[in-house]
Order: sequence, then structure tokens, then C-alpha cells
Amino acid sequence: MNHYKKYIRIPPGESVDIRPIAGIVAHPLFQRLLHVYQLSTTFFVFPGATHTRFEHAMGVYSKTRRFAARLAEEGVLTAHEAKNVALFALLHDIGHGPFSHLIERLTPYDHDKNGEKILDEMKEAVQESGGDFKLIKKCFDRSSPLCRIVMDKNLGMDKLDYLERDIYHTGFGQRPDVETIMNYLSYIKDDLVIDKKNLEAAKQIQRLYLYMYKEVYLHKSSLISSRFFQKTIALWLSLRHIDPEELWGMTDAELVAYLYTDTDPRLQFLYQCYRRRRFPSTGVVFRVEQKQFKERLAGKKIKVIGEKDKFFKRFQQHASPQELEDMEQQVAKLLKVPAHTILIVPTLAVWRFAPEDILYHDDGEVYSLRDTQPEYFENMKEDLQEYLSVRVCIIGNRALLHDNADKVHALLKRILSAGSRKKRPGKNLELEV
Repeated sequence: MNHYKKYIRIPPGESVDIRPIAGIVAHPLFQRLLHVYQLSTTFFVFPGATHTRFEHAMGVYSKTRRFAARLAEEGVLTAHEAKNVALFALLHDIGHGPFSHLIERLTPYDHDKNGEKILDEMKEAVQESGGDFKLIKKCFDRSSPLCRIVMDKNLGMDKLDYLERDIYHTGFGQRPDVETIMNYLSYIKDDLVIDKKNLEAAKQIQRLYLYMYKEVYLHKSSLISSRFFQKTIALWLSLRHIDPEELWGMTDAELVAYLYTDTDPRLQFLYQCYRRRRFPSTGVVFRVEQKQFKERLAGKKIKVIGEKDKFFKRFQQHASPQELEDMEQQVAKLLKVPAHTILIVPTLAVWRFAPEDILYHDDGEVYSLRDTQPEYFENMKEDLQEYLSVRVCIIGNRALLHDNADKVHALLKRILSAGSRKKRPGKNLELEV
């Protein structure tokens, strides 16, 4: 009998048996995840948020393995399916680049597409670990419904793990009751379905998800630091004629090292701001009309301007890194300051945080919470609208922005109006913002 054991200990208090997956875990492409922060630049606001994609991958694997094993015991999954959905869980974030989602809009494709490429390079290690490569590939491209066990937006193992882990490391929020959720969770007709007895715990997960987005993921300083670093990377790519696809092979530290060693004065200035946490300060912020009160001023010179929904929708159509850079250059010209000191930070995609339907079962029937409690979702959707915003920031004296807020406002409206004419030509279009 072989008494050899091999466990990896991960917070907040879990031991993961890596013997069945040792070949995957030891692979250089998987080890890279040890050097990619889960929450990108959020550590500037929450210093404990330095946990990695590696830690998260191990946590999702552990949860999926336990849940899938129970489903196999109950005859819902075969042993083959249970093993491979757990391997998919282990590998589901393998495609993340440095600073996680931050670089994606600078590259031709996202981390899911990159993950499929990396998976091909790890085929031998996956098969040596007993994996069905074709089935795992189908989970990656979402053609197998088994992927929902991991990727379900409400109660998938991915979400259960990152909520628990992010709360632990940021020290913010109430830890979710993941064990109870998993105990009452089923897989029925290719969907995750919660027992009605535990429906309130499932709703609590959704509320906690929104709470974390409001207080952590959408924290204004987190968003500013992320957009600032994205701008810095974009400048480096442009100056040095770097193929953006090269970013995918880097770690966080390797990317920072390139910026640290670059001799361009603008990059050196921006890198030193990053190192010293001297990020741009908000001088003007646009909020949805009647929601201006959501902005905390705390005695700072910040001009809050109310705008209609149309303004934010148009901004969303013109919020690529290059388009934001073009706007920043025009604002800088207006204020007579260097373009690299101006930063525009839109918070526009809040709807992707809106909770999706929860399925629950009782007495042999499966029900939709959206059908039985529609007001529950409408209230949360309305709450999200309060977080729509666009910030105009500056490295230096924010009063310069504050005192020229009306001019900046008029300039941005002209830019958006002109951009809409180019993107959506037509005689009868209303182009006024």
C-alpha cells in the first residue's frame, strides 16, 4: 500500500489533494498562475488582496471535485464526467494574463480564447492526469452543459469560490455559507438547481455578490488604479511597437519589470506614480440625473454633473482604450497639461453584475425565481443604475478640472456626438446628447 500523501494548503482553511493532478499543477503554464493576482490592482485599496489565480484555481477544483463526487454517488453524473468537470474547474482560468482582466481590452481576444490555446499546449499533461481532453475542450468552449457546474453565474463553483476567497483576502463583507449551498445544490436537466429549503441562502449569495461589486470591485480607487495601469501599458505597447498578444505569456512581475526598465520619460513618470500609489484624482464625475448624491465629496474639489441615460449609453459605445486615450488627449489640450496626466474612467458595464435567474426545486418541480418573484430582480437592477458614472481625473491639481468642468463637459458631449455620427450614420438619428 502506498501511504504517500501530497496536499496543498490554501486559505481560508482548505487542503487540496494534488496527487491526481500533479502533472497539471507542475506544468509551467499552470505554475504561471502563481504570479497573476486574482484582483489585479485592487491591492492598492485592499492590501490583503494579493491572492493569485493559482489559489483560486485550486479552490474551484476542490469544490467541484467534492460536489461532482456527490453527484456521481447519486447517479446524476458518471464517474468519468465527475472527474473531467473537476479537471475543467482546475484549468478554467488558465488563460488569464498579467493583472487578470485588465489587459483584455488591449488584446485581440479574451482570457477564455487564450485559455483554449494554452489547453492545447497542456494536452499531454491533461491526458496523463486521466483527463478526457475532448470533453474538457467542450467545457472550455461551453458546448458541454457540464461547464455550468463551474461557470453558472449564480451558484457555480467558480463564483462560490471567488466570493469566499475575495471576502477573506480583502477583509470586506460577510463570508458566504458555501457549504450549506453545496449541500442543497442539485444538477437537474443540465442546470444547477437549489432546494427551496435553501433558497434564501442562494439569494444571499446574489446580494453578497452585488455588495462586493459596490464596495470592492467597483470601488472608485480600484477602478482608477486599473484604468491608470491599462493606460500605462497601452503607452508602452505603442512606444515599443509590441504585439499585444505577447502580454498573454507574461506574469504581473514581468510586465511591471518592462515598465520599470523603460527609459521613456513619460513611462518612467507613470511607473513612479504606480509605485508610489500616486494615482490621478477625480476632478469631474458624471452621474445619472437624480443620483448625484451617490458621490462622496469629503471636502474635495470634485464637480458632480447629472446626465441622462443616453450620455452613458453613448459613452459605452466609445469606451475602448484607444477612444478613451483620444478623449484624454483632447481634455489635456483644453487644460494645457500633458496628455499622460489625464485619465477618463468609465463605470458603464454595471449590468453585467445584475443577478441572473435562480432555479429552485420543490415536490418534484423546478421553478424560476424570476417568474415567482420578479420584483426581487427589478429592485436589484434599479440599485445598479446608481453606480453608472464617468470620472475625469488628473495627476496634479484636481482644481484645474473642477474649475473647468463645464468646458470639459461640453467637449466630451461634442466628441460623443461626433463619434455617434461616424458609427451610426442615418438621416433620422437623434444625435443630441
